[in-house]
Amino acid sequence: MRNRRAAEVNADIEARIAQIEQMTLDQIAVFQCRILTDITTGRISPREASAIDRALRNRLKAIEQELREAG
Repeated sequence: MRNRRAAEVNADIEARIAQIEQMTLDQIAVFQCRILTDITTGRISPREASAIDRALRNRLKAIEQELREAG
């Protein structure tokens, strides 16, 4: 049962990361507020928060690169 729960959590985090990869800056700002709430209430573990944080940083770097190329 514990492995099933872990698999469900991993799938949820993977889905969130997939969403992050398509977000705009405004969407990222809203998402960060929701994630902070999930972290403080304990719905997201530190390991999951780290994976989400890494995905957010990667997306922000990609947006920055797109802006440099466009400008």
